[in-house]
Amino acid sequence: MSIREIAETIETIAGIPFSYAIGSTKDRLVYHSSEGGTLTLWSVDVDSRSRFRITPGPVEYMAEPRHDSNIVYYAKDAAKGAELHKIYAADAIEGNETLAVDLTPMRVEGLASYGRLVAFTAATKEEMALYTSKSGHLEKRRVVPSSAILSDANERYLVGTGNLAKNPRSFEIFIFDLSTGNYGEYTPKSDSVNKSPKLNGDKILFESNYTGKNQLHMYDLASAKLSNIPFASKDYQLYDPIEHPNFGWIDNDKVWFVGKRNGEAKAFIDGKEAKTPPGFLWGMTVWKGKAYVLHCSVVQPMRLLEGDGKNKVIVEPPVPQGIIEKVGKGRLVSFRSFDGRNIAALVVDHGSPRPTVVLVHGGPWSEYPNTWGPIICSVAASGYNVIAPNFRGSTGYGEEFRNLDIGDPGGGDFQDVVYATRWAKQNNLATEAAIMGYSYGGYMTLLALGKEPELWSCGVAGAPVTDWNEMHKLSDALYRDFIEELFDKKEELFSDRSPITYVKNVKKPICIIASQNDTRTPIKPVLRYALELANNSGPFELHSIPDMGHSTGSTQDLVDILLPGIAFLRKRFPV
Repeated sequence: MSIREIAETIETIAGIPFSYAIGSTKDRLVYHSSEGGTLTLWSVDVDSRSRFRITPGPVEYMAEPRHDSNIVYYAKDAAKGAELHKIYAADAIEGNETLAVDLTPMRVEGLASYGRLVAFTAATKEEMALYTSKSGHLEKRRVVPSSAILSDANERYLVGTGNLAKNPRSFEIFIFDLSTGNYGEYTPKSDSVNKSPKLNGDKILFESNYTGKNQLHMYDLASAKLSNIPFASKDYQLYDPIEHPNFGWIDNDKVWFVGKRNGEAKAFIDGKEAKTPPGFLWGMTVWKGKAYVLHCSVVQPMRLLEGDGKNKVIVEPPVPQGIIEKVGKGRLVSFRSFDGRNIAALVVDHGSPRPTVVLVHGGPWSEYPNTWGPIICSVAASGYNVIAPNFRGSTGYGEEFRNLDIGDPGGGDFQDVVYATRWAKQNNLATEAAIMGYSYGGYMTLLALGKEPELWSCGVAGAPVTDWNEMHKLSDALYRDFIEELFDKKEELFSDRSPITYVKNVKKPICIIASQNDTRTPIKPVLRYALELANNSGPFELHSIPDMGHSTGSTQDLVDILLPGIAFLRKRFPV
């Protein structure tokens, strides 16, 4: 493959639309998609399948739409990628974007609406706070714990979740009563993890592991009664999902949800499976009694389907001929790590041993399920085999597994990546290995090349953490809290788990890609790491992307990240 062919392949894959969320208004489905080259909101009429873009310019994320209105609320970055947001509204039928909340740009995390009420949690350098806006009047309701994220609102309550008890292994629910101004916190059991509460009058639907596994539960605020969900069908119990990434209410107090297990996902309405093809579901909504899902797999780009067993396609952007064949074949595997624990991984290969990229996901509370993605597919389509381990701390395998990373980042999770690499070499996947990742994956890449300098031939680190001490000082309230939660307040580990501590050990070539306006993994510590590399003998590349932050909001952003990284691999790690 020539560099021109690689560039064309990357641009083609980056241009295949990916959708991140879906909801339903009174008359339309609305989804968040990169269709058209930037992440914007699209509206589709189910019957005619006609659609149009309802928002100009990149949209960071949207509040869950309401079924009694066609107005959608969403957050847009106002600082060239620095994730300082303003809140807008648009009509799902007519578009007509308007500024919904007049606020000084800040990091908005958690956005909900009800009628003319808009509510959100937002972070500044100093604090996280809960805000409401109604009829143009913005009100700061109260300061909340730095990890508190709003998830829903109605005429009386605002609810959300976060690490409120300051136990990094638990999440509690907060409830703010708009009629009284009272704030309270709820958990069914101390030290349990409770996620994404959704309101239905006085009732809260949420996922909790207080029984020992992740299940959906209902809490009645009026009676203070906790109960299980009385599903009409047993399909749910037979599938026995590990987690529920999406869920919500339908009529008569019934519930819909996505359940995931072993890297794949299924859709359910009132406990009955709404049959969809094998793969992963990135979102679901129920409209007029039918399930609509965002479906993909590692060899099937994203589609919007009606989940009824027939899998009627509502939206399926065209995929250039031959591009899926270039990616190869995908499969989920598992291997034993250093302590005997079973670790899952997504493998994409071309049927023979060859140079292989160990692709490390971000987060760290994220995963590589059976899903199409521009990074993994671009690397594979460039001729490499790929193994993407879901190391301890990954989502998708239960709270006990996710919590294994807390207090030990760069420890057991790093060893899982080491063992994934050895597995790939011992099982006829890899003749040699490179390591690559973005965000937390970029951090793990630099740590790997400093702590195990002989195991990999080279590395590509995008948006990496290089120094936890400096990142902590530069972060706003939300991300300071994230770092403290991840490390379980063990600040003495900051230096030991920072790649800059091991920079003098680096022997193999490195490509570093960083954005100038990144406020999650700031560029200043990255530049200091690069200066240390310059004092060593090993070759490295440093690419700084202007006018971009941590998130990739457009096709061009993806190309700017992927092209230098894969071009570097082709030069230093030929296939």
